[in-house]
Parts: sequence; structure tokens; C-alpha cells
Amino acid sequence: MATLDLGRTVGDAHPPFVIAAVDAAKLGTIDHAIAAIDVAAASGCDAVKLTSLPWTWCARVYDHADPRGIKLLTTVSDERSIERLDWFGAPAFEIFFDWSDLDLVAAAARTGKPIVLSVANASDADVAEVVQVARGEGARGIALVQRVIDGSRPSLEALRRHQVVVGISDRSTEPGTLRTAILAGARIIEKRLTPKLLGDLPGMVRECQLAWSLLGHPYEWTTS
Repeated sequence: MATLDLGRTVGDAHPPFVIAAVDAAKLGTIDHAIAAIDVAAASGCDAVKLTSLPWTWCARVYDHADPRGIKLLTTVSDERSIERLDWFGAPAFEIFFDWSDLDLVAAAARTGKPIVLSVANASDADVAEVVQVARGEGARGIALVQRVIDGSRPSLEALRRHQVVVGISDRSTEPGTLRTAILAGARIIEKRLTPKLLGDLPGMVRECQLAWSLLGHPYEWTTS
């Protein structure tokens, strides 16, 4: 059974790992980024993903997130960013397939940390090759994440065949998407939010808890 460590164990037998994803450029200031981390922590999220994260913010936001039990994630697009984020203590490396090549995947894997790969429009053969490279280079766990937009539904069975943790990056406005994904096996739930929608996080976490309970587990879980 595939698992990975993102500050706590993530996998089929464990509660969904909930990520609030926000564009740092839209937050505008480091103080707003700090506030977003606090909101996520109070809501019961496991992690915050800050896209477009300025390097000058990294030390402060990582130092702020850890004591609050929040893991901080961002996307890597080159080997230099892997080196820097590894130094700051990133728990894993997120890679978009459209931006990545096998050398980037290999560099991330050689840190010995988990890789969370957004598969985008990758073919099954492409995914198989990336998973093979990541495992061969020492990644400590692999997750494949499918993007969900309005009009699409999570379809995770093909990803599960690669013996990895699976999840979704939800960019839709349709109700029930998170519940459907969890019931289908998603154990990473990333929700893309605008700064104005950060107040929706408590309801999002409750929806994930309800879906987990429908699988026969306790309604609430302890986050990292």
C-alpha cells in the first residue's frame, strides 16, 4: 500500500491531506501570507501551498508555518529552486508535468523527499516513466495529483495503477467535488483559493471530514 510522509503519513488508510493553495502574488505582502497560514492552521488544514513565492519571503513563512503544524509547499521549476527549498526545509517537492523534465524529477528525487506530481495532460506512458525515474533516484514516496476544473470529474483509477498516493487539485466551483474525490481514493486534497475565499477553509475541511466518515472512519482527524 503506497504511502508518503508529509509531516504525517498520507495514504489509503490515512485521512486526506488537505492543502490550501493561494497565489502569493495575489496576497501581495508577506504579512498577508502569514495571515493566510494562520487561517489555514485555524481551519484544520495540513498545508499551505504558496505559488509564485518570492525567495525573500521564504525564511519568515517557513519559520511561521512549522510551529503552527502547517507544512509549507510551493512548486519547483528548476534545480536551483529544489536546492533552495530543500535548505529551507520543504517537506516535499511539487512539480507540474507541463513544466518538468526527467532531469528535474530526478534532482528532486535525489533529495530523498517525496514528490507530488501534477499530471496535467500527461499520458499513462509519460506518468509511468516519471514514476520509474523518481523511484530509481530515491524519492521517498510519490503522489500523482489530477487537476479538476468545472465540468470535469475526478477519475483516479488510472493513476492508482502506478502504486502511488493519488489526489486532486480542485479548481472547480462545483459542490461535492471534494467528497467525490475522497470516496474515489484521493488522499491529497488541494483546493485553489483566492485570498477572498480563505474564509471558506473551515467548510472545506468539514466536507473532507464528512467524506472520510462515509468510508467508515471517525468524523474528525488530527492534522499534523
